[in-house]
Amino acid sequence: MARRNRPLATARQIVAAALIVIVAGSCGSGAGDDVQATEIEFELLNEGTATVGDFLDRPVVLNFFASWCPPCITEMPALESVQQQRADIAFVGLAYNDTPTRAREIVADTGVTYPTGIDPGSAIGNAYGIQNMPTTLFITPDGEVAYRHIGGLTADQITEHIDTHLTP
Repeated sequence: MARRNRPLATARQIVAAALIVIVAGSCGSGAGDDVQATEIEFELLNEGTATVGDFLDRPVVLNFFASWCPPCITEMPALESVQQQRADIAFVGLAYNDTPTRAREIVADTGVTYPTGIDPGSAIGNAYGIQNMPTTLFITPDGEVAYRHIGGLTADQITEHIDTHLTP
C-alpha cells in the first residue's frame, strides 16, 4: 500500500516546494522594491513627466490620493500647509486608481501647489504595496520608506512624522 501512495506523496512534495519558491520569490526585503518604485515615470497633472526619484535630493512626503476618497480630499490642504513651511522636504501627490480630469479637479479645489501626477496603471502604488486610501509615505533621500501612514493626516501629524522619521 505504501507503494501506491508514493507517487501521490511525491506530487504533494513537489507542489509544496513549488509554492514555497513562488511565495518566497514574491516577498522581498522591500529595499529593492522601493528603489524600483522611485524609477517609475508618471505624468504630472500640470504637464511633463517625473519619477519619485527626481525628488530625492531631499526627503519626500509621497501622498497617494483619489478623488473618490473623502479623507484624501480632507488631508490635502494640510499637506499643502506643511509643504509651504518646509522647503527642506519635497511633497509629491499621486492620484491612485483615478482619472486625470478628476485628479486635476481635486487638486484645484484643495489648493494644492506641490507636484501631483497620475500613478500609471497604479504601478507605483503597487510597487509600494499601497492598498488603502489615503496612504502617505515618508521617504529618505536614499529612497527608503522610513514611515508609512494609512489614513488621513492633520498638519500637526504630518509635521510630527517629518520630524520623527525624516529629519536628524
